[in-house]
Amino acid sequence: MLRVSGNKIVNKAGRKVRLTGISLGGWLMIEGYMLGGRNIPEHQFKNSLGPKAAEFTSEFRKRFFNEADAERIAKLGFNCVRIPFNYRLLEDKGGLELLADAVKWFSDRKIYSILDMHAVPGSQNHDWHSDSEGNAKFWEDRHHRDQYLQLWKLLSDRFKDNEFIAGYDIMNEPVTDKTDLLCEIYSQTIDLIRKNGDSHIIFLEGNRWAQDADVLDGLFSDNVALSIHFYEPTRFVFNFVPDAEYPGKTNGVQWNRARIGKFLKKYLKFGVPVYVGEFGVAVRCPDCNRELGWVRDVLKIFKQFGFHWTYWTYKSVAMSRYPDGIYRNLDEYDIFGRGSENPGMGTVVQRMKEAPEKVYRELETSRFVLNRKLMRVLEQNLTHHSLR
Repeated sequence: MLRVSGNKIVNKAGRKVRLTGISLGGWLMIEGYMLGGRNIPEHQFKNSLGPKAAEFTSEFRKRFFNEADAERIAKLGFNCVRIPFNYRLLEDKGGLELLADAVKWFSDRKIYSILDMHAVPGSQNHDWHSDSEGNAKFWEDRHHRDQYLQLWKLLSDRFKDNEFIAGYDIMNEPVTDKTDLLCEIYSQTIDLIRKNGDSHIIFLEGNRWAQDADVLDGLFSDNVALSIHFYEPTRFVFNFVPDAEYPGKTNGVQWNRARIGKFLKKYLKFGVPVYVGEFGVAVRCPDCNRELGWVRDVLKIFKQFGFHWTYWTYKSVAMSRYPDGIYRNLDEYDIFGRGSENPGMGTVVQRMKEAPEKVYRELETSRFVLNRKLMRVLEQNLTHHSLR
């Protein structure tokens, strides 16, 4: 089982392990842009499917990602996957078993998994990716926080003895002014997991979308590591300014490798392993606006600092905004209606009424194309299998 040793992660033999992997965004926590449209909460989208919701959920989970995809990831050379999930998954019949199946697919291939509760009860921030309709009720209602702790007890009971669980990313991108409460919840979760006889690494994300790590100082006890996200400069990375370039100025600031290094160096001061749970870029086309140069420079800094990482994300409908996948669906059959008035989830709802099987087929990875130029940049920075 992996553990923290100083600022490194080591295996049971004491040998250093560097995690270099991929996130499975959009599978067990659906995000609108990954289906080619606007971002709305997952539960709101499913409610709009009416009686088709249960069928769609089942087919989506089977087709968007399955064991064949785990094999693809193994062949690509990644040694780690981050598995984001909505807490609601654990309330669905068979949801915990599906998560356990995914962990087994990877453990069978000697690939580590990091379990990431991407949306917690009540939502930990106001964005769609916490399944929120605009409020972060987790910080207002003790019932949500109690439920959160119960779910981590459930997860720990199930996975505490699995040596190919690299660790638990216990809350994705919290955003709150109640930082004392955030630290209290983190401390309670750590205590709960440890008292359960579970020695897995616990990854803590800082406040404000995993950016402000200073609030965590004092929580880095035994076998606790820091998890950060890196999407800077956001206006370039998310393609909010289509003509922005890298290297180049964003909001009057010159962004280049030196600037990236200066931005990330601050996370070294805690003296614990730093895991970049998310980083990625909107790829307009293989060489437009130097996106691949950004990826190269970021990875060079990660290597220099010894950071662990999982790229965001494995697959997505090709889009012009927000980081897309190493596998990209070009939507040649207009299933997601990228050019329509209400693309993405809205179009899926309509297509489900007309021809659901066409929607399901378009979710399969065989309909997606590997971005080979991006993958070549990533594979040059993967940890060799012998270091697992």
